[in-house]
Amino acid sequence: MRIVLWAFLVSLALIPSAQAASFDCTKASSFVEKAICTDKQLSSLDDQLAGLYKAARAANANAATVEADQKAWLSWRNQCADPACLKKAYADRIAALSGSSPAPASGSFTGTYKMKNGEALVQETNGRIKFSINAACGLGEVAGGAALTGDTAKYVDQDADCVLSFKFAAGKLDLTQDGTCGMGLNVSGSGTYKRVSTAPPKFED
Repeated sequence: MRIVLWAFLVSLALIPSAQAASFDCTKASSFVEKAICTDKQLSSLDDQLAGLYKAARAANANAATVEADQKAWLSWRNQCADPACLKKAYADRIAALSGSSPAPASGSFTGTYKMKNGEALVQETNGRIKFSINAACGLGEVAGGAALTGDTAKYVDQDADCVLSFKFAAGKLDLTQDGTCGMGLNVSGSGTYKRVSTAPPKFED
């Protein structure tokens, strides 16, 4: 009887707590979910983010924008393949939701957008955007500014053989690149980027 009881207690200790995260850990299936449920720091970050997200939705008149941003961030988070990536993703999102950086005005396209092998930083000010596009894991980069027309913008630099067309939508950026843009052979920033943060980005000098 004691052996059976001991085995039962050991099995309980090995099962991640169902309350360890913002979701049911007993149903965790992906690498990301299992990592969150078995890593105390990640579990704590997940709980903290869940509380901030709930508060942000309640305080923001445009809850749909908050939800779109969160879905975009989740999509990016789920591409992580190690705990270090996950911890950075949570730290960035918590900073954005906690108000440690000034929140952009409602409807602004300011933020950090990411896709598998690229990142786009965007700052909207007075009907213009300042941007930095980093493609192919840092192999190509182009930066500049362009005027906004509704939810679109076009950047043209004939000397650099570069035309960038920006199309913003809820939680994403569709970018089309024509020309080399100084990025190098077969390197392009074209693609659909998902917004992972609404905090004003920091541009390199």
